[in-house]
Amino acid sequence: MHYFPDADLASRAVQRDFTVTWLNARALRAEADRLGADVPERTVKALETILTNFVHDAQRNAHHLYREAARGLAMLLRPGMPPSLASRALAVLDAMLREGTRKARLAVSDVMGGLVSVAPGPRLSPCDPGRAKAVELDEVLAQVGAQGVKPRRAGRSLLFDLPGKRLLVVKRARSGEDGLGLGREAAWMDLLSRESFPVRFEAPVPLPVHGCPLVALRGLREPGLHPRGLALCFVAPADYFVYPNELLCGGRPGAEEFCEMWLRAAELFGLLAGRGIVHEDPIPLFHNRTAQTRRGDQGVYDWRRMGRLDQWLASCRHPNFGATGLRDFEHLARWPGQGQALHRALGNALMALLLVAGSWFRAAKPACRGIAPDGSPADARHCFDEELLTRLVGQGFARMHLGFAGEPFTGALPFDAAHLARRMVEEMGVDRYMEELFRVEDQGRLGRVAFEEFLVARGMPPEEAAKAEQGREDIALATGPHLGRFNAQTSLPELNEFVACAAARIIAGRYLAHNFPDALVRLDAN
Repeated sequence: MHYFPDADLASRAVQRDFTVTWLNARALRAEADRLGADVPERTVKALETILTNFVHDAQRNAHHLYREAARGLAMLLRPGMPPSLASRALAVLDAMLREGTRKARLAVSDVMGGLVSVAPGPRLSPCDPGRAKAVELDEVLAQVGAQGVKPRRAGRSLLFDLPGKRLLVVKRARSGEDGLGLGREAAWMDLLSRESFPVRFEAPVPLPVHGCPLVALRGLREPGLHPRGLALCFVAPADYFVYPNELLCGGRPGAEEFCEMWLRAAELFGLLAGRGIVHEDPIPLFHNRTAQTRRGDQGVYDWRRMGRLDQWLASCRHPNFGATGLRDFEHLARWPGQGQALHRALGNALMALLLVAGSWFRAAKPACRGIAPDGSPADARHCFDEELLTRLVGQGFARMHLGFAGEPFTGALPFDAAHLARRMVEEMGVDRYMEELFRVEDQGRLGRVAFEEFLVARGMPPEEAAKAEQGREDIALATGPHLGRFNAQTSLPELNEFVACAAARIIAGRYLAHNFPDALVRLDAN
C-alpha cells in the first residue's frame, strides 16, 4: 500500500513492507517540501512516526528510510518557517541524535550536517613556486639576524633559534612535490597571522626573500627532498613544535597543559570552520596505508563508512595542533559554501582530537604496546583516567560548538559521553588488533629492493625480509595497534557515531541560532 492522505495517516505510515514504508516517507518528504508552512499536522505526525519507529531497523537499507523522514522534518527548518513547526521538528531530530538506533542517528546526523549557515571562505593568491629565487641559506639567515646559528631538525624542516623566543623554520619540499602546497601554506600564514582570535592562535609569519617566501636553497640537496632545494621560510614562536601528546624534551605534557592545549584546538577548529576555512588533515588517518597507490581513495579514512582505522596510535604522532594553535597550513582549504564537506571536516577534527586524547594517556607508558611473547595483547587500560576522558568528550564538543556557532551549547548533549569514554578505554587501551596484510597485488607494485625495505620498515628483521618470497601470498605484518581487524569494520563504532552526531549538532547549532533562536530556547526549556 502506498501513501495516501487519509485521516489516519500517522498510524498507517509505517507498514510491514519496508519498501512501502520507504515510499510513504519519500512522498511525505516531498509534501513537506512542496507545502512548506502549510504542511498539515497529519504529515508532520507521520514523518515523526516513521523516524521514531524502529520496526524496520534490521533492514540493510534502513538508513535510507530514516534519512527520508529526517529530510522531511528538516524541511520545516527552512528560513521563514513558523517557529512552532521549527521547534517541533528540531525536538524530534535532536532526540534521535541522542536516543535513536545507530542507523537512525547516522541518518539524522547526515541531514543535520547539511544545515549549513557559513559563507564561502576567503580566496587566496599563493606565491608561484616558479618565482622562488635560488639563494644561499646564509642569505636567509642574515635577513633575521641568525648568521652562525646552528640548525636543529624536525623532520624535513630546519629550525634556527632567534631572539625573543622565536624560531626561523625552513620547511623543505619533498621530492616529487611541485611546491604549490607550500605556496598555499604561505598564503594561509599571511592571512591568519593578521587575523584576531579570542584564544591563543599564533600563526607563523612567512619570511619573504626577494618578494616571495618560497626559495630554492643552493647546496642543501638531500635524498627524498626537492632537487632544487625548494623551501618555505617562516618565523614562528619557540613552542611551535610542542604537541599536546609530546614535548620537545621527550615525555608528555601534564594533564592541565594537555587539556588547555587540546580544548583550545577544539575551539580553533570551530572558529576557522565558522570563517569558511577547514583543516583537511588534523592527523593522517587511513583505513589501509599500503593501498595508497592502488586505491582511488588512496586508503584515506572516511569515518562515515565505519571501517577499521589503520595504525591509530602512530597517526597521532605530531598532530597538526599544538601549543601555538593549529598548524601545517598546507592542509587548510576554503569552504566552497555548499555540500557535506563541512560536516566531514568537523568530524575529522573531532575524531583527531579524541584519538590524540587516547594517545596522551598511552604516552604515560609508551613501552606498553604490541603483543607479548606469550601472544597476549598489551593492556594499557590502567593508563587511562575514564573520568577525565568523559569530561574531555563533553567539553571538547562544547568548545568546538562555541567556536563555530559563536555561543555556548545549552541543553542535552547529543551523545553519552561516559559510555563513549568507557568504550575508548576498552579499545584504545588494549592492542587486540596488530596485524595487517601486505596484499600480493601491492607487493607486485614494488621492485625487490623497495619490497624488502617495505617489510623492514614494518618490523620484519632484514634477514627474514631478504628470504621473503615476493608475490606468492599475502604477508601478515604486525604494524598496529589498529582499531579493528584488517579489511573489517572498526572495533570502536561508538567513536564514529559520536563524530557524526556531534559534528552535525555543531553545524545545526549555528544554523538554528541564525534562523530560529526561539526554537533553541524552547528546546533548552524541554
